[in-house]
Amino acid sequence: MDDELNQNEDPTSIPDPEPTSDSEPVAETILSDVKRMLGIQPEVDEFNIDVTSNVNGAFFTLNQLGIGPRTPFVIDATTEWSSFETIVPKNVILDYLYLKTKLVFDPPIASNIYEAYKDRIAELEFRMNIMVDNGGGIVSG
Repeated sequence: MDDELNQNEDPTSIPDPEPTSDSEPVAETILSDVKRMLGIQPEVDEFNIDVTSNVNGAFFTLNQLGIGPRTPFVIDATTEWSSFETIVPKNVILDYLYLKTKLVFDPPIASNIYEAYKDRIAELEFRMNIMVDNGGGIVSG
């Protein structure tokens, strides 16, 4: 019977790894997600200080917009998304952090792309302001 099953299997398919007790989902850190969007592998740490500094600056701006905790949110290499509480969806926050960091850390050479990034940042800030006005973005803490 085993021979019949083996004959029907696709010889080019890669079998799924056997689950182990160690295979829990890895919590993504804010820094690793922003680095990935910037094209930096998460395990590369040469740029951590620069990227972290820019991300923290963007979080400070979010705080001034009324998004996130009452005190400005600060990350390090281990800060997970679950630490940042807001009504604004994670993908919007990530897009914002990426664009704000990109403009300082690795700005585009073409002025039209630079302006498109700035326009997108302004749009995100506008939309997040609407969310805050309609439901409150500050979380007690």
